[in-house]
Amino acid sequence: MVNESGEIEHQRFRIWLRPDGIVQLNWSPMRELRFEDAVASIEAMTALTGGRRAPLLVDASAVGSQDRAARNEFVKRGDLVSAVALVVTTPLGRLMGNFFVAVSKPRVATKLFDDEATAVRWLKEFET
Repeated sequence: MVNESGEIEHQRFRIWLRPDGIVQLNWSPMRELRFEDAVASIEAMTALTGGRRAPLLVDASAVGSQDRAARNEFVKRGDLVSAVALVVTTPLGRLMGNFFVAVSKPRVATKLFDDEATAVRWLKEFET
């Protein structure tokens, strides 16, 4: 499952554990996220961290829509993440990110950012 560079590649995402202890998840551009994608990304994160809580950096800059089941699956997994930083670089990405936070009401600290460096600084406050 984990390739030689320490990443897990899926048809809809790429995920890896960074040297700073943050898990980074990059979604494939403009693909609808479904329940099975959410489950696959959660299983991949569990494999990378051994099930321990970790901060999660999500590149959501070009992500498509999410179905309700996927949103619910992400939200209920507060046992796996200590905080979530969503990097959004487009107006559509910001709209989708704000919708996710407003509608799903995540159980862990979740914030939108315009750039990765600022997101990483914020996530370091939540290292476990």
